[in-house]
Amino acid sequence: MIPVFSIGSHKTITAKLGTIEELVSSKAIIIKDELVYKSEIQGTVSLLKQEGEKVGRGIQVAKINRTEGSSYSDELEEIDKQIEILKKASDNKEIFSEDKDKINENINTIIDELQNSILSGNYSDALIYSDTLLMSIDNQQLVTGQKNLMSQSLDNLIERKNEIIKNMENSNSISYAPKAGIISYELDGLEDIYSAKRIDEYEPSDFRIIDVNKVDLTEKKKVKYGEPVYKVIDNFTWYIMTEVNVEDMDKLEEGKIIYIKINNDERKTISRIVKLVKEKDKYFMILKLTEYFHEYYRERYLDIHIVKSTYEGLIIPNESIADKDGIKGVYIKDISGIVKFRPIKILTSDNEHTIVSEGVGNNSVIELDVNGEIQKFNTIQMFDEVFINGSRVKEGLIIN
Repeated sequence: MIPVFSIGSHKTITAKLGTIEELVSSKAIIIKDELVYKSEIQGTVSLLKQEGEKVGRGIQVAKINRTEGSSYSDELEEIDKQIEILKKASDNKEIFSEDKDKINENINTIIDELQNSILSGNYSDALIYSDTLLMSIDNQQLVTGQKNLMSQSLDNLIERKNEIIKNMENSNSISYAPKAGIISYELDGLEDIYSAKRIDEYEPSDFRIIDVNKVDLTEKKKVKYGEPVYKVIDNFTWYIMTEVNVEDMDKLEEGKIIYIKINNDERKTISRIVKLVKEKDKYFMILKLTEYFHEYYRERYLDIHIVKSTYEGLIIPNESIADKDGIKGVYIKDISGIVKFRPIKILTSDNEHTIVSEGVGNNSVIELDVNGEIQKFNTIQMFDEVFINGSRVKEGLIIN
């Protein structure tokens, strides 16, 4: 009898094309082109942009009001009150007009009396009228000059007001973005230690994980001279510093393009090796990147995975691989429902899957070294039904 078994107890999977990447994992340090703006005066801060906002060069980012500006405001308020009082007094023309008319009328009357006294030869009365006339003329000059004095005071007050306004304008410091980039109000204290301006200076000894002490600048309402207000970071080019074991990587050289994955992101990010130093059993590398910086601009340390190799072929589960007569292969269900063994050529494996060669030609032929002799075998093809638990299956069985 030919053994027969149920497919329900022996699951299969369809062989399809797949990819497995060989990754080398390491810790990395972000190196940024970042400029920290520090206050040029002491005062109250007004931030005009949001965290992470992209700005162009010359865009207003922050405004700082000098602390002593409040005293200017008090004086300006008092001057405005005085100016208002003087303007009201100056506009009341009826008072000055009435005083002036009365004095002029008195002067004309005195002149007439003085002339009559002289004509009549009454010189004693003429002398009295002469003294009275001089007094009236003094009064006239006094009244006329009062308005001029008020106008002068008003002019002085207006001049002082303009001077105060100018001083207040000079006391406010407006900060404009010195270059295009991402605005950030978070400092970690490593801006000068890991700076893009020092790319050519870094050596393997510079790769070290330093504890960061992050400071949120948005919590500071007042700043002193020289204190940081914000920073702007170039979002077009950034770098990462890392090191890997020599035995884990090969064929590395400066200028070479390599792909990396960042943290748990499955996206492959292109990078270029701009510095490579081999020291003992380690490679020290600096990579240049131009993608996805807006997602990591607040970070200083990353977990990266360098794509060492990428293998493409037919992908099968590891547990489907069995051993027959010293040859590794899988069991498949052929078109007639009979279980057959197919040798495989393994390209690479990870914890769950294996990539095998598709072979060449219509019959998918592979070459294997069997006891020092190269032999040819027909291997699996795309869409073959491969038994998952290969060790539990025997060749020649018929599937029910």
